[in-house]
Amino acid sequence: MAVRLDPEGNEIAALTLLVPSLVGSRVLEVGCGDGRLTRRYAERAASVLAIDPDESAIATLRSDPPSRPVETRAIGFEHLVAPDRSFDVILLSWSL
Repeated sequence: MAVRLDPEGNEIAALTLLVPSLVGSRVLEVGCGDGRLTRRYAERAASVLAIDPDESAIATLRSDPPSRPVETRAIGFEHLVAPDRSFDVILLSWSL
């Protein structure tokens, strides 16, 4: 049996409730994995930096990227170096 992640759309509905519009936003997604959530919002953001320490997950995201360009890095959050105020929104889904 294939695993279906969030077939009811609860995750994206919760995201939309918390952050009604990502238009023009600079987004950092921590623990992006293979990009299952990234693909669902990236086209609305101004920019996305998607990070995950799992090299193979990042490779999957890079091999099937969202329609809008996404910067990806195979690093953990503790190793991220970014200037202050680089992001408007930080997403963590299944990363805690």
